[in-house]
Amino acid sequence: MNKREFINSLVLEIESGKVNTLGIYGHGASGKSTFAQDLYQALDSAKVNLLETDPYITSNRHLVVPKQATDQKVTACLSVAHELASLQRDILALQAGMDVLTIEEPWKASEVLSGAKPILIVEGMSVGFLPKELFDKTICFYTDEETELERRLARDTTMRNRDASFVLASHQMRREQYLHYYRETESKADILVDQSESKFKVKMTHII
Repeated sequence: MNKREFINSLVLEIESGKVNTLGIYGHGASGKSTFAQDLYQALDSAKVNLLETDPYITSNRHLVVPKQATDQKVTACLSVAHELASLQRDILALQAGMDVLTIEEPWKASEVLSGAKPILIVEGMSVGFLPKELFDKTICFYTDEETELERRLARDTTMRNRDASFVLASHQMRREQYLHYYRETESKADILVDQSESKFKVKMTHII
């Protein structure tokens, strides 16, 4: 199944009412955000909210030291780096029909998500740490180390105004923390998508 076929199958599930809340997650630069945007564009914007979880990553990560890497800063691969209670509150609010004001980011202004919309896509690393019961279906994305670095360099230097040398210097640390702390979240997903080497492979599916 290629990417377009996979999106079409999800659209059918969503439009039929089988999936109302979809969680999309994966490690940094795995391709999850691009996929979430593509899926969002394939749906009726009058009926769907896209809640991005990057703003729920806490800014005081320097206060916490990873047990297995005391000389490294905390990345988003650790659950302690996420404001999970606030994110869960906002998901439940949208599911209950209440509007939510998203958190502003340097690269994106805040906006109001309407609780009147019946479909919710939640995208970002935080999803992997949330209770699975919040979602009707979850999809986890993965990519190999080289592809991750290529994507991170392209994204962070153009969209997030970061220096390429910083991205290169922090890449190995991020990959190590992914292996130690985040990789285990992949087994919770209903679907695992491997986008290594710019390919698209649906590798595992749980029937729910």
